[in-house]
Amino acid sequence: MDIQWPLLIFSVLLGVTSGAFVFLGVGELRGKFKDVRFMGALIALICLAVGGCVSVLHMGHPERATHLLGNLGSGLSKELFIVALMGIVALVYLVLAKKDYPGASKAFGVLGAVLGLVLPFVAGASYLIAARPAWDSVALPLMFLGAGLAMGMTLMAGLVLLRGKAAEEGGFALKLALAGVVIMVVTTAAYVVWIAIAPFPAPSRSIERLVSGDMAMMFWAGVVVIGIVAPVALTALACVKATKGDGGSGVADPKALAFMMFGACACTAIGAVVIRIIMYGVGTSVEQFIYH
Repeated sequence: MDIQWPLLIFSVLLGVTSGAFVFLGVGELRGKFKDVRFMGALIALICLAVGGCVSVLHMGHPERATHLLGNLGSGLSKELFIVALMGIVALVYLVLAKKDYPGASKAFGVLGAVLGLVLPFVAGASYLIAARPAWDSVALPLMFLGAGLAMGMTLMAGLVLLRGKAAEEGGFALKLALAGVVIMVVTTAAYVVWIAIAPFPAPSRSIERLVSGDMAMMFWAGVVVIGIVAPVALTALACVKATKGDGGSGVADPKALAFMMFGACACTAIGAVVIRIIMYGVGTSVEQFIYH
């Protein structure tokens, strides 16, 4: 199947929004990250807005996007609803981040975190089509969710180390980033396993294409090395280095650790794009082998 770039970019940017708000929501529950919540919410809102605008370009007639409201049961309508709801919550939280309303900030931060968990899952679930076996598994939306958590949490951890209270909150921020990266590894691996075991096997959607075929370079370099090994190594190393400052009680060289997190975020984003390119590549339908 041809790569649908507007939808691919849309899903990646939604992931950043998702991970950033889950990070902020956990921070609200723990009373942390107040110094970066405005910047984090702003980044999340921008990613959501840009992603939404880009996704409309997928339609042959973008002006007809409102027609989705006539079919509220469709996957696209569900995406539109959750994106709009996330946008409202993000905007309110952005305003509250500049005010002193701790109760309201906590409520909208937690609500944003819940929607952040739902957002990439809903976007991924719209691909679940029985006629395309390599897509028809919960592993696909979980892969979207895992990549989003890794991107958003590493990005936010970098912001905390660079602009927040690194000594007090940096260690916890890095632990959240590591958790996001680990979830990304597990969900990405689960989707690759699904490609291998999906029903109605065919050469165009076989695991051999990833391991040793025409997609091997993308898979090994883009997904495994850049998208998995690099973020895991950078995040784990940052967590280790963070414990070596101030007798183990603070964070060593917050600026250097911040750039390690930004590097991990960039690598995760590259991996997220490449695994989606592979997803489209193996997204062939059963029908084409029956009728052609």
